[in-house]
Amino acid sequence: MSDICVEQQAAVSSTNAPCHGETVRELIETELKDCIHTSSLPPHGRVACSRCFDRAASWNSTQRETPDGWHIVNNPMSWGAQTPLFLVLGVSKGTTQCEALNTKPHDQVPFDGFRPKLTDALRLLALLSRHETLDGKIRRDETDWAFGSMVRCALGLVNPEDGRISRSGTVVQRLALMDDSESWLTKCSSVFLSRLPARLKVCVLLSNDDRYIDACRRAITQLRPMTRPINSVAYGDDQITWVHIIHVGGPGKNHINDWFTGNGTQGQKRMNAQNAVARALGRLTVVTTTANGEASPKIARTPKAKNGAVKRQATSGSGRPTPSNPTCDAIIARIHVRDDVKPNRDQPRLHGTKYISAFATKGGTAFAIDKMSESKQPIWFLDNLLLQSALVQAAIAYDLYPPERGRNSNLHKLPGFKGGSLIRAYPKTVEEALHIVDLLCHSLTPEPN
Repeated sequence: MSDICVEQQAAVSSTNAPCHGETVRELIETELKDCIHTSSLPPHGRVACSRCFDRAASWNSTQRETPDGWHIVNNPMSWGAQTPLFLVLGVSKGTTQCEALNTKPHDQVPFDGFRPKLTDALRLLALLSRHETLDGKIRRDETDWAFGSMVRCALGLVNPEDGRISRSGTVVQRLALMDDSESWLTKCSSVFLSRLPARLKVCVLLSNDDRYIDACRRAITQLRPMTRPINSVAYGDDQITWVHIIHVGGPGKNHINDWFTGNGTQGQKRMNAQNAVARALGRLTVVTTTANGEASPKIARTPKAKNGAVKRQATSGSGRPTPSNPTCDAIIARIHVRDDVKPNRDQPRLHGTKYISAFATKGGTAFAIDKMSESKQPIWFLDNLLLQSALVQAAIAYDLYPPERGRNSNLHKLPGFKGGSLIRAYPKTVEEALHIVDLLCHSLTPEPN
């Protein structure tokens, strides 16, 4: 038995509570069998490994420099469950994390300096709820999450002029360009990712640099030959989906912002990541377009509304006529009878314009029902990350409208709607629309970073 599994056996043997009617002994035997045969993930704590060194290594003391300019410190670490549902892997350890491991407790080291941003990212993927944080998952007794890095030791590049070691910047690019047979990605993954537990469904990897994605995919495919591309940022097999997101602790501030706001290429990558996770967890594909309006899959026509719809005739006159949409009428009718929502005071008429009906919650959150779609029931409201995450969790499709993207001029009267970032959600039923209204009535707002 490997040293890793010996440590895992000791951890499993400390279990003292039955699960779903199993006896403690049955649970221990099941977990140990899983460890021996299907899991090479290391246990929570510091990890002993000398794979990339010529001799036995002393943790956080043994270092190595290579002729091609790499510097590596032996300090592999691991956090969380040994048989998780979700695995999060950084690239390596940056300067902040290397300094933290000398001064902070073990559980404060991973992703030190950018945990709030990573929490927001995982919420957008609908892997964390709005009530959960990354801090709450990084602990020894965690059962569903595990954390580490693709290269568990600390990698750096030596400046040939002054001998200084850089652990950011071009590290990801240089790592991606290494020959597979010599790559740190290949060497490290062959130790820690070669046998993964059957529970594992999603692995989130930091950095969605195209070359890095390709290098990681090649390393994983060597270990799991049935791995196939899913989209531009994801690949996987029937069990595990590997999803790359923007490195929220990296130097690319504009790229990070674009990923979160859904703008441009990074916006498309974020949506691809969301859809890959939704696919892995058996949810619907829920995100339709990027902020700059790239093509989206069609949404099926919604069944006609049940009794209670407000009759609305197609309108002639200037502009295109208002289409007949009984489901939209039913949504408006149901909203009008709510006590926690009122017609928005900034719209000119009680029942809205030809194009929208605007409302406001008791807390002052504005939203508008779009009347100009025959097959969809769009709802407009101001963008925020928690609302995006809630829509993903509810499998409700939406588009993002950053300030530079055009929107119907009838929205301009609502505070913040003319030049702000908007969400245009597409509930498929009256009940889904009312679920969105419930979310808005709860005044979801992003937590401060």
